[in-house]
Amino acid sequence: DATWFLWACAAAGPLSFVALEAGWVVTEVGRQPWIIYGVMRTAEAATPVRGLWVPFTLFTLVYLGLSVAVVTLLWRQVRESAGAVAPASGGAGPAGRP
Repeated sequence: DATWFLWACAAAGPLSFVALEAGWVVTEVGRQPWIIYGVMRTAEAATPVRGLWVPFTLFTLVYLGLSVAVVTLLWRQVRESAGAVAPASGGAGPAGRP
């Protein structure tokens, strides 16, 4: 009876990427129609910003740090949960001890 729900869950992953890309296209078309339709060139619309590498580098470092933290925490969680699993053989503990 819940087969449709399982199919919907399986389709949700790829459809999320479609929604993301569609949202980006709508944003860009709505934001700069004068550039997209050829009224203005992109070089004329772009604002030159000096020192843009500083926030870019900072954001990159922050996201790299967050990525390392997430991987570390997930790895620790996997290690701890693997040790917490009860053995399946007749109640014997580690190394065959009851």
